[in-house]
Amino acid sequence: MIFSRGRKQDAIVEFWAWWPSVRPAVTAAIAGGGWGSIPDDVSRRVHAIHKDLTWEFSAGRSARHALVVSAGGDAELRATAARWAALAPAADPEFEYHTSRQPDHSTLTATIEIGGQKLDLAELRFAFERDGDAVDVVCHHPGFRRLPETIRGQVTFLALDWLLGEEGVETWIGAVEFAADEPDGARDPLDLVAAVDALREEHREPKWVIMRATPPDAPVILAAAARPLRSVRWPRFDTYVGVTLPYEDLTDAGLPDEASLAALRDFEDGPLATALRGDGELVAHESSGGKRTLHYYVDGATTAGADLAAAAAAWSEGRSKVERRHDPSFEAVAHLA
Repeated sequence: MIFSRGRKQDAIVEFWAWWPSVRPAVTAAIAGGGWGSIPDDVSRRVHAIHKDLTWEFSAGRSARHALVVSAGGDAELRATAARWAALAPAADPEFEYHTSRQPDHSTLTATIEIGGQKLDLAELRFAFERDGDAVDVVCHHPGFRRLPETIRGQVTFLALDWLLGEEGVETWIGAVEFAADEPDGARDPLDLVAAVDALREEHREPKWVIMRATPPDAPVILAAAARPLRSVRWPRFDTYVGVTLPYEDLTDAGLPDEASLAALRDFEDGPLATALRGDGELVAHESSGGKRTLHYYVDGATTAGADLAAAAAAWSEGRSKVERRHDPSFEAVAHLA
């Protein structure tokens, strides 16, 4: 694994060393010149980083053009794409760089041909409903009556990407359905954009929720988790580190009482936070039966996981336990999402 990561990093460095030499030709090609071998050259360089990364040139949001190298929704590849972006040059008036397809509302005024049918995208409508920290959607187009389920789904997800960008879809969209008959409450696509923007604004400042469970014949569980708890928010952090700390001062329910609660908070905010050095994030924690488990995600290409384990060993109220594993999909905290 170390060798693999080293090779990927070498390929990323080589990509950015090569990019200035081809950039003028790319600019000329976008303006109407010949593309020649450029697409094959870009593909070769991107796939040297990872064979399953996708790429495209598109209109920029601030710059004139954008280069996108994307994981394509594959959680396994997000960290690799994020490391590619971390070494990108600063955006300038001509080019910007992204790890996911950006919103492009102008596309929704076009007509596309797919599945042997022409679809005027201006006829798309969405019914949607908020569910916690996500928005569930139903996509409708009159042309869906002539198309099979697979193509309806393809159009739906393409339209969502154009409306919200890939990252916006993965972060804020929950259940997705598509319908040949117009659903109740169907609205203009830009109304969906406004609803997602409002949800994003609510979460501009970090937001955590507290949860409590009382399992039968088991200790009370008190948990807190960041919202929305989705791996796409922390694309570089692909490794789970669970730090379990026993505590001595506890309530009758087995939860930390005042003295231990203060000690836990100081330890989390002090030695453990310092060990991360920006290469990880605490996303949730659970307390039950005299133990608190802190759920961290870190960049597996750094020493953050080992540094956390070393810092945890200094806990004073008992012997700490540390679990580490590759988990780019955040499966370890799925029960708290």
